Amino acid sequence: MSAETSRRVPLLYLAQLSLYWLGLNIVWGGMNLIYLPDRVEMQVGSAQKGTALGVMLAVGLVVAIIVQPVMGAVSDRSTLRWGRRRPFMLVGSLVAALFILLIAADTSYAWLFAMIIVIQIAANSALGPYQGIVPDRVPSSQWGRASAFLGLSKNIGFLVGALVAGWFLDQMVPDYYLVVAAGVFVTVALVSALTIREDPLQEKPEFAGVVIELRTRLAELRTRPGFTWVLFSRLFFFMGLLAGDQILLFLVRERLGITENAGAAVTVALGVFIIISTILTLPAGWISDRTDRRTLIFVSCGIAIVGSLVLIFTTNYPMLLVSFALLGGAVGIFVTADWALAMELIPDPRAPGLYMGLTNLATAGGDALGSLTAGIVLDTFNGIEPLLGYPAVFVMMAVFFLLSALIILKVPEVYSREQAGAAAEAVAP
Repeated sequence: MSAETSRRVPLLYLAQLSLYWLGLNIVWGGMNLIYLPDRVEMQVGSAQKGTALGVMLAVGLVVAIIVQPVMGAVSDRSTLRWGRRRPFMLVGSLVAALFILLIAADTSYAWLFAMIIVIQIAANSALGPYQGIVPDRVPSSQWGRASAFLGLSKNIGFLVGALVAGWFLDQMVPDYYLVVAAGVFVTVALVSALTIREDPLQEKPEFAGVVIELRTRLAELRTRPGFTWVLFSRLFFFMGLLAGDQILLFLVRERLGITENAGAAVTVALGVFIIISTILTLPAGWISDRTDRRTLIFVSCGIAIVGSLVLIFTTNYPMLLVSFALLGGAVGIFVTADWALAMELIPDPRAPGLYMGLTNLATAGGDALGSLTAGIVLDTFNGIEPLLGYPAVFVMMAVFFLLSALIILKVPEVYSREQAGAAAEAVAP
C-alpha cells in the first residue's frame, strides 16, 4: 500500500473506482442469466440444456481462474508509463468486446463455446489487474466502504444487464444484446483509463523465478491461513448462489409455467434481489469497517440458507420473489464483508494484484462448480421425475451456504498491518 493510500478518499472517488466493475457486470449479468441459457437451449435442446450450459460456464470460469491471478501478478510488477493496472484493463476490454460481437457470426454450440473461452481470457486479463486498484488507491480503514461500492456496482450491473438482455429476448432479437454488451465494455474501459490516476512503478520488483515465487507465496499462505479459509468460504457461497441463478430462466419457464415474457419475469425477480441487496450493501460496508467482518459473513450465510429453503417449496411467482429478496439481502451483506476481509488478510500487501486475483479461484471457481453441478443435478433429477430437479438443486444450494458459514468460523482474527509486514519478511527468499 502506497503512502498516498494512508489518506482517506472521498466517496465519489470510491464510486469512480467501481465504474469498471459496474460495466463488467452489465456484460456478464445479461450474458449468463439471459442470453446464454436461451441460446444454449435452442442449440442443444431441452433435455441437455442444464448440463450443456453448466459445462460451458464451468470451462470458461476455469480459464478465468488461471488467467486472473497471473495477470494480476504481471500488473504488480509492471513499470509501464501509463500505470500498473490501466493498460491491461484497456487492452483486455477491447479484445473482449470484439469477440462478444463475433458470437453472432455463428449459431452453433461449438462456436458459442469457443467465443466464451476467448472472452474469458481477454476479460480476465483486464480484471486481474483491476482487482489491485482498491488496495493500491484506498486506505485500509475504508476497505469496507470500497467493497460496498463494488458490491453495489455488481448488483446494479447484473440487473441492468439482465433487464436489457431480457427485453431483447422478449422482442425476439436476443443478438442485439451483444452490441450493447460490447459497447458497455469499451465505454467503461476508456472512461476508467482516462480518469483513474496511477503513479507508474519506478522500479520493477525482483523476480527470482517461477519456482521460488511459488514457494514464497505458498509459505505466505501457510503463515497466514486466514486468507485461504476466506477463499474456501467464498467458494461455497458462490457455488450456492450460482446454482440458483443459472437455472432461473428454466425455473420460470418450466416450474412456474411463465412462457410469455419469461425474460421480464426473470428481470423482475432479479430486480427484487438487487433492490434488497442494494439497501443493505452500503450500511453493511459501514458496519464492516467498525466490527468483526466474520460475523457479518456468518449472518449472510444464514439468510441465504433461509432463501434456499423457500425456493424448495416455491410453486408460484410471489414465492420466487420472497426467496430472491432473502438471497439479495444475503449477498448484499456477504460481498461487502468478504471483499474487505480478503483485502485485510492479503499475505503480502506488496502484491495486491496477485492475491486479489487469487480470490477469483473462489469467485469464478464457485461460479463454475455451482453452474456445473446445478446443470447436472437438474437434468439428472428431471430425468427421474419431471420438475424434481428444481428442489434437488435448491437443497444443494442450502448445503453450500451452510458449508460457507461453517468455514468462516475457521478464519482467525484479522492480523494488523505490522504483523503482515513481519510475516512477509519472514517468508521472503
